[in-house]
Parts: sequence; structure tokens; C-alpha cells
Amino acid sequence: MTSQSKMQFDMLVAYFENIWSPKVIKLGAISAEMVKISDNAGMYIIHYPDEKTAMDTLENIQPEVDEVKAQSKVHISGGDRLFRVDS
Repeated sequence: MTSQSKMQFDMLVAYFENIWSPKVIKLGAISAEMVKISDNAGMYIIHYPDEKTAMDTLENIQPEVDEVKAQSKVHISGGDRLFRVDS
């Protein structure tokens, strides 16, 4: 997602950390994380246990998705995790 300014992106990050992430976790997501790409852009990654949970969650949060899309450039895609390595 890309915001028009660093300040707008920082506000979006705070929203995703404090509001959106707890909501998707409550709806069944396993984890949610944000990766900073530049001063005004990042990638938000949500891991779900299965496709049905992902689609049900997206349907539930669609109004919020539309609101974020109105303020920032957003691209939503899905796929299967091939691997994850944590220390």
C-alpha cells in the first residue's frame, strides 16, 4: 500500500497495528505484519489457516478495505505460503 505522504503512511500503520490487526486476528487470522518498503509505502501480510477463513474475513472487513482504498493506493493479492523461517 502506498500513501500520499510519510505522515499519512505513519497514521495508516498505526491504524493497521492497533485496530485492523486485532480485528483480523479475532476473525481467524494466524498473524498479521507490516513491512516498510519506503517512507510512504509498505506491505501488509496476513496469514490465515485456510482459504475459507481468509475469504470470510475479507467479506467481513470489506467496508474498511474500501475506506483504506479511498485514501491510499492498495493492491490485494493472495497465495499459498511456500515457507517461513524464524529464529
